[in-house]
Amino acid sequence: MLKYLLILIFIIMSKTAFSQNNADMQKLLWIVDKWVSQSETSTSYEHWEKTNETLYTGGSETIKNGDTVFAEKLKIELIEGKVYYIADVAHNPAPVKFLLTEVNENSAIFENPEHDFPQKITYINENGILHAVIEGPGKDGKTKKSGFFYAENEVKYV
Repeated sequence: MLKYLLILIFIIMSKTAFSQNNADMQKLLWIVDKWVSQSETSTSYEHWEKTNETLYTGGSETIKNGDTVFAEKLKIELIEGKVYYIADVAHNPAPVKFLLTEVNENSAIFENPEHDFPQKITYINENGILHAVIEGPGKDGKTKKSGFFYAENEVKYV
């Protein structure tokens, strides 16, 4: 009898944990869009799609003088009860996971203290402007922080 009670408790706790983390995925829906940032010398894009209830896929690229100077594949995925931001960049030997540590209806923080740079990625949606901040230790040991602002983009991706 105790065995069945423990199994029942485990099932209920698993469903509760999944529901909570699935709720966290739902709180991230504001990121699903096409975003653009333009400067005098380059244009950067970031785009996100909801693939299913546990996976958002996307990417980021920067174009300068018609050439792609930076590109990365991105995912936000629910894996084993935890939500991760996963960046796949050419200069890293494997995709890098950042754990979701904070989320609400217009912001999210992902962290990986074991990664060189960045160790923290913050997204904030401020009235249709996506503000992304990456931060971590610089080569001199001091905290380095870079911010990027994107507006919602009507452009369709090819």
